[in-house]
Amino acid sequence: MDMKQIETINAENFASIDLDEGYFKFVTFEDVSPEGCLIASDFAICTFRRIDWYSGLFSRCNFIECQFQDCVFRGTNFADSRFIECVFTNCQFVKDSLGGECTLEKSIAYACKVENCLGFNPRIVP
Repeated sequence: MDMKQIETINAENFASIDLDEGYFKFVTFEDVSPEGCLIASDFAICTFRRIDWYSGLFSRCNFIECQFQDCVFRGTNFADSRFIECVFTNCQFVKDSLGGECTLEKSIAYACKVENCLGFNPRIVP
């Protein structure tokens, strides 16, 4: 398992990051616009800022105390993912250009704060 800590991942170094079976703690992902790819990692106390993700697959990911700010997820699937005490601000979970839905099927959000977001609809656990 690849582990990254206290790092900023942006457009310049994103291609070198392996998002399959990794663990990211205190990592900031910002100004990245990836297309596709499988993500099966855990994220703890990470920040996602100005992410524009097109048609990705987040499979069984755990997001713990993460911040999502000004992000757009187009046609992205968050299959069986868990969001625990995360904060979402000004985010969109929308269709891709071919009409593919952004889905959060079987995903759970526990004690999350959602402010000014569109399409974030996992099963909510208070």
